[in-house]
Amino acid sequence: MPSMAGAARPDAVTEAGRVAGSTQNGVDRFLGIPYAGDTGGANRWRPPQPVAAWSGVRDATQFSADCQQEPPYTPPGGSPWSAEYFPTRPMSEDCLSVNVWRPAGAGNANHPVMVWIHGGGFAGGSGSVPLYDGEKLAARGIIVVTINYRVGIYGFLAHPALTAEAGSSGNYGLMDQVAALRWVQNNIANFGGDPKRVTIAGQSAGAASVHAILSSPKADGLFIRAIAQSGSGMGIPSLPLSDAEVRGQKVMDAAGVTGIAALRALSPEQLAKAAKDPSVGPPGLRFFPITEPAILPNPERQRQDIPVLTGLTTDESSNGPDWHLTTSVKLNDLIDRRFGAQAPSFRPFYQGSDGQEAGEAAKALLREQATASMLIWAQPRQPGAAPVYAYLFQHPQPGSDPARFGTFHSAELPYVFATLDKSTRPFTKADHDIAATLGQYWANFVKNGNPNGAGLPDWPVLANGRVMGLGDRTGVIEPLSPAKRQAYSAFVASGGKLGLF
Repeated sequence: MPSMAGAARPDAVTEAGRVAGSTQNGVDRFLGIPYAGDTGGANRWRPPQPVAAWSGVRDATQFSADCQQEPPYTPPGGSPWSAEYFPTRPMSEDCLSVNVWRPAGAGNANHPVMVWIHGGGFAGGSGSVPLYDGEKLAARGIIVVTINYRVGIYGFLAHPALTAEAGSSGNYGLMDQVAALRWVQNNIANFGGDPKRVTIAGQSAGAASVHAILSSPKADGLFIRAIAQSGSGMGIPSLPLSDAEVRGQKVMDAAGVTGIAALRALSPEQLAKAAKDPSVGPPGLRFFPITEPAILPNPERQRQDIPVLTGLTTDESSNGPDWHLTTSVKLNDLIDRRFGAQAPSFRPFYQGSDGQEAGEAAKALLREQATASMLIWAQPRQPGAAPVYAYLFQHPQPGSDPARFGTFHSAELPYVFATLDKSTRPFTKADHDIAATLGQYWANFVKNGNPNGAGLPDWPVLANGRVMGLGDRTGVIEPLSPAKRQAYSAFVASGGKLGLF
């Protein structure tokens, strides 16, 4: 519980004013600190604006509102994610805030910092999601910062009129992330953090955001390490600016208004209705990062000087439509869809004559193409480049229909943050032991750029397709045979695209 009334409360000074937080279990927490101004009204679809200064002491014991978003999409047949994976706060366009956890009394310390970028398909999510509570990680001697950023149509709408207004458009959510990193540079020392030792980290869309930040010249100098979880792979999901502008015009047409001022004046309900109009695009991801000159001019830009910790779960695709194929005809169709003209090179790897065999082959394909995507993105390093530490998490969560979903997308989160207690799942001592191992690996990487440390199995640098297996068994594994690695590399070299799903 927060500190009792009358007891000394932890405080810190930011550029905009003083904040007072609370202390729990040996960790100070400061919640809902604004790093940028209200994004509503005239500021909708503009770069993040400065925070207005306040007088006195701002209470920082409650999370801010979550950024405006639609309810989470639930695929047909349900999903493996339970309530602790989703935002719980009221929504507002006045939402750009950070939350800070630090070891208690660390105001004059110099701790390394992990800045966490939430997932949610660029359509939802929040830095206040229960799984991201930074208390247990901060207790390991680091500072944890979680952030809100604009999502969905608020974060990634492009339109010709917006481009004419500012020289580019879209990527407001990425602009927010960069602004949050600048806030950390300018303020975290007053919380006991070292602005010269910042690690960016995220999962799913947050991992794709890490990739984008690694690619963005606007973020150079704002961090020195990177962690990309359950979303690591080749390429950032991105649209060319011209295509995104066409989509933005369809939104305006669906809304029945003319001009950006009129679009900015729409209520969230009106905007949501226009965004979901069938003319805008198929259901699912409609608004996500855009290749444009302001923030993301070259999504393929690689940083060779940044140590990276990256990895996947074994069953990233288990919530997708291809996971439960039941015939060899559908399996062959999947291979054709994934590999096109190079399908014959992959067919020998994924064969099944009956329903069960075809289903297992389809699962193997989906697992292995995700792994190949991660390896091909992470592996090519120049001589003298910073190290990459790669993992594959293999541990189905209890109570998540493991026979159906396996080790599903983002299943590692409660183990990394040691937030098993935020869930009603029947976790066991084995789960808590896994959490202790992952938490120490992650904290070590944030501190040193290397996950290894006393009492932990050795985690080697990624080489020759060998990664660290985490979860049910901790040790080095080779998830893809050399023949498969060669086939996937040839596919990519010919212009083929790989992803997680």
